[in-house]
Amino acid sequence: MKHDPSTAAFAMNMAMHANLAALAYQLDDASKLVGSARDAMESHNRNLAVGTVLPLERMLPDCVTLLRSVLALQSWHNQLPTQEGGAA
Repeated sequence: MKHDPSTAAFAMNMAMHANLAALAYQLDDASKLVGSARDAMESHNRNLAVGTVLPLERMLPDCVTLLRSVLALQSWHNQLPTQEGGAA
């Protein structure tokens, strides 16, 4: 199988775009949860506030994974050979 740097770069860009879209979606949801928790605290409802942010225990590690994926893809992209034979 012939390796084509332009095909690999395209695939990397698509993967990075998908990961960034998912990260933005997750962070937006996390922000909404924090806002709702803050509103609950302003209403002196600590238990509701804590319960509201509990999903962040799962969401934030997922966000870190998506971020690391984006950074790994960028690192990999920097190692791709160019058409002239050097790194991209």
